[in-house]
Amino acid sequence: MTDGGGRRRTDADAPSGIAVGVDAGGSRTTAVLVAADGTELGRAEGPSGAVRPGGAARAAVAILETARRAASGSSVTWPLSRAVVGAAGAGRVLEREQLAAELSAREGLARDVRVMGDVELALLAAFGDGPGIVIAAGTGSAAFARTPDGVLHRTGGHGWQLGDEGGGYWLGRRALALAARDQDGIGAWTGLGVRIIRALELGSFDDLVRWAATAGPSQIAGLAPAVLDAAQEGNAACGALVRDAARELAALVAALTRYFPAGVPVGVAATGGLLGEVSPLREALHEELHAAAPLAGLRAGSLDPALAAARLAASGP
Repeated sequence: MTDGGGRRRTDADAPSGIAVGVDAGGSRTTAVLVAADGTELGRAEGPSGAVRPGGAARAAVAILETARRAASGSSVTWPLSRAVVGAAGAGRVLEREQLAAELSAREGLARDVRVMGDVELALLAAFGDGPGIVIAAGTGSAAFARTPDGVLHRTGGHGWQLGDEGGGYWLGRRALALAARDQDGIGAWTGLGVRIIRALELGSFDDLVRWAATAGPSQIAGLAPAVLDAAQEGNAACGALVRDAARELAALVAALTRYFPAGVPVGVAATGGLLGEVSPLREALHEELHAAAPLAGLRAGSLDPALAAARLAASGP
């Protein structure tokens, strides 16, 4: 049965000392098991558990397999009593309920499953129940805010067809376009084609054309690290791409600041594979935020959404 908010319970709910938290992103899934006191017991990574339209069953399989790997070597009795899952693509009610239903219907994870969007989970990891904004950049991009009155707001996260500006797919697609311009001798030479061909272990630009013709969004997004590396090394074209991406991400944050009291500083936390502590995109975002939303301050440090999810699960309903 469901409570309408992405939560499923079975009738045979019994207390358990171990809980599981899952952060299912567009590129990978992280699962963490914790004891009743929140102590981490195991951790594993697996393939993407993001929810695509009609793809809740596939996402559930990736999440369940990753959770079981996190328990490898420990004496865990399945199903656990509670699980909290933050999944890319689960920011809307229908997708949350579909994924919760799939996870509950399959043998294994937990008797009480709570599902939320991955950026909402990151917001919880960064600020608990307090106010703040999280900006996420992985395969896609999105920002989530909780205002002082507890209301949630979101910008972005609409998918690569509609936007996801500043995310991995957005960067990868533009890198491919620059590679094609290099091939045709249009504009200044960027060297991106050579770098991408090498990163993909291909033999020629023609091979790259064939690869791109069948590559999915997550594969295109997988090119983004090459762009960030090149920007870090001083490649001007990649540096410009990174600044453009940071500007797009800052715009998502700036759009959310209107929900906060005027003149009050707002904390901003960053998450996602492209916004690590030493990422040039994070550095550029810090600068762009100062211009777009002067009262929005980017916090130092990285988030651990899967651990936050596990501890929330361990704390009970």
